[in-house]
Amino acid sequence: MGGLMQFFYWNPSFEIGIPSIDVQHRRLVDLINDLATAITDGGELPQVETLINELSDYAVRHFADEELILERTTLSEAEKTRHRESHRGFVEKVREIAARDDLMSADVSERVLEFLITWLVSHILGSDRKIANALESRSGDCARPAGDLCEQSVAQVLINALSETERRFRLISDYAPAIIWVCDPSGRRTYVNRAWCDFVGVEEGGDWTVSDTDHVHPDDRLAYARRIAEVLAEPNPTEIEYRLRRAGGGWGWLLERILPRIDTNGAFMGLVASAVDITAIKQSEEVLARANHDLEQEVALRTAELERLMRIDPLTGIGNRRVLIEKLSVAIDDAERSDLPLTAIFVDLDHFKRINDAFGHPIGDRVLVRVAASLRANLRDDDLLCRYGGEEFVIVLDRVTGEDAWRIAERLRAAIGRIRLRDIDAVVSASAGIAVWRPGEGADEFLARADKALYRAKEAGRNRCIMDMAA
Repeated sequence: MGGLMQFFYWNPSFEIGIPSIDVQHRRLVDLINDLATAITDGGELPQVETLINELSDYAVRHFADEELILERTTLSEAEKTRHRESHRGFVEKVREIAARDDLMSADVSERVLEFLITWLVSHILGSDRKIANALESRSGDCARPAGDLCEQSVAQVLINALSETERRFRLISDYAPAIIWVCDPSGRRTYVNRAWCDFVGVEEGGDWTVSDTDHVHPDDRLAYARRIAEVLAEPNPTEIEYRLRRAGGGWGWLLERILPRIDTNGAFMGLVASAVDITAIKQSEEVLARANHDLEQEVALRTAELERLMRIDPLTGIGNRRVLIEKLSVAIDDAERSDLPLTAIFVDLDHFKRINDAFGHPIGDRVLVRVAASLRANLRDDDLLCRYGGEEFVIVLDRVTGEDAWRIAERLRAAIGRIRLRDIDAVVSASAGIAVWRPGEGADEFLARADKALYRAKEAGRNRCIMDMAA
């Protein structure tokens, strides 16, 4: 063994009395110990595969030698056939194991090593001892009297071998970084590894049932208990994420994979679970979620602000032409349904170009701001006021007749005429055209009639209001 740790100890009860075969059996035990050591020491999968292939190749040579001796025995042909089939079955099983890609899984490695040791012990103490007992007495062939089973019975040797398998599994799992527990079919937890105890902060050797959820976060207990109950009732592999109390306080997130334990006869033996700490991943997800939430809120705020800016005239702060078209369409639909009046006033400042030319555009902008403020102050809160473009403004009056709209337009014209700026010596005046909406009329046609009335006010000398005659 070259000083390597032994997991399955050879003892004299394994000797069948045929020296050449006993040497080969001892070599098979050494190969199994090499394989167990490689798994326990965290060997790489290729190394484990190499050892399994070596075990398979050596077993083939051993079985060939053993079958030559088998032919010299007085066993029946049926017994010899069963012996050869057992050899072939073992080789096929080992080759099947070598083809797996999950040999380093604690559950898989446990079952592999348990199979190898159980098969070897039963093979030596059962089939091979029959060869020794049935071998015709020849000098040097058999050093043990027929029927000598040593002090230990076959059953006791098997029990001891299986105990070594359990000890080996515990040794492997105790040094594994994963959190591992095992329970029986009733849910009684028969084993938790060192990583589990260290994580939770309890002494090894305690007796917990899987349904005991004192260490599980209160918000996760019900879901965890239900999942365990489901797997115990219908054994199938499953995964679950939950929080487990840490030894130093606080909670850690685990991703736990739970597998049913099924023996070679298909009987349910309980569960084995392996969990990894995903707290860092969960914390990263939470940070990312908060960042995404904050980003979404920021995007929503900026989008809302952009929408507002797209609908507001940046100079005067009142609605722009886009808002006018949207809201006028709604107002026309309401008027169509309610059969109530709807009017529009088109306002245009008189000789506004002269102000820009004489005093500059900054002063012209101040005039526009004052005009918008004056219009807003003389309208109802729900009246629609928009800057149509340049020095033009449009007012839409819901439930207002043409006569009342004309009076409002006159009031607005007079208010504009009272505007004075300290920096300039100029009179500000405006002209207005009024139109009353007609059933079936679209927004463009409606505004066009108000605009034509405004044009007539300009032609009539400006600083006046004119009603569309077709209203």
